[in-house]
Amino acid sequence: MASAGANKKLVVAVVGYTGGVGSCLLDAMKKIGLPPFALVRSSTMKVGHGAASEVPTDYQALSASLLKEGGIPVIADVTASSSVQEHYEGWLKQGISVVAANKGIFAGPEEKYLALLAAAKEGNCRLLHETTVGAGLPTLGTLQGLKASSHDIVTVEGILSGTLAFVLGQVAGGKKSLSQAVKEAKELGYTEPDPRDDLNGMDVARKAVILARLAGMRGVELSGMNIESLVPAPLRDCSVEEFMSKLGEHDSAMAERVAMVESGGGRLHYAAKVNVKENKVEVGLQSCEASHPFNNAGPDNMVAITTNFYTRPLVVQGAGAGGDVTATGVLADILACANQPPIAS
Repeated sequence: MASAGANKKLVVAVVGYTGGVGSCLLDAMKKIGLPPFALVRSSTMKVGHGAASEVPTDYQALSASLLKEGGIPVIADVTASSSVQEHYEGWLKQGISVVAANKGIFAGPEEKYLALLAAAKEGNCRLLHETTVGAGLPTLGTLQGLKASSHDIVTVEGILSGTLAFVLGQVAGGKKSLSQAVKEAKELGYTEPDPRDDLNGMDVARKAVILARLAGMRGVELSGMNIESLVPAPLRDCSVEEFMSKLGEHDSAMAERVAMVESGGGRLHYAAKVNVKENKVEVGLQSCEASHPFNNAGPDNMVAITTNFYTRPLVVQGAGAGGDVTATGVLADILACANQPPIAS
């Protein structure tokens, strides 16, 4: 089985190398002189340093080749595929470290998540997924490092959607209505093709599940969470066109809520709050007093971690999306497979 050590070479397979993040990852690896051992996509793969010929993708053959090569085997998965994630447990048990950018399995059923942790322990290897929350921001590593170094995590709060941060920034102070802000965000390419996929809060909720689990909470399931949607109930099942045309009919409710919060000197943000002490996770609009770090986030992602030692939150802030920053976060995880021992979750 592979063991982490700086004197061993990294043997890296990149799954999803033709995608946006995958292309950026290969560029970043080239920049630091780390050649990929294998390049894998859904139908074909190239295995071996400098391999030119493609063969049908076979994950069993891929893992065997990685282990045969020696060194520290790592599979970096930068796809959005749930089928690739089904192989994680087997790879980890064989001693192959897994670096992932897809939040799916980490926010899914807790039973599967805990099985991955057990597999990594059994294989004496790493399971790292820093970029599943905040792209390249060192959020999860910071949280794990605090927990491993005897901090008691009290709360983890996060502005985890650049789209929702933009929309809430536009409606602040009554500058624009909700429908105007959403229309502008869509025109700028900040939203999904259907803006309701951002406004329903599900992406933020998945990230909240990941933060809660890494903070030490158990029993957190997406299906049992109370997630506040910004999509008016009458517009949840209609076409995108109808949603966009009728959203203005619901502007007043948001305007009133913003005005009420701001009249007391606060600001309204869409955020996740993980309260470890109370074993509670909240996702939705939060009223934040003037001194709260969120009021300085602007368009960035921001995570504020409060512990028994950091009673004033430790803040991680920066761009939470983009191929290059995500790729550098994945690369940092790949390098950590060689240079750091496993950290208990």
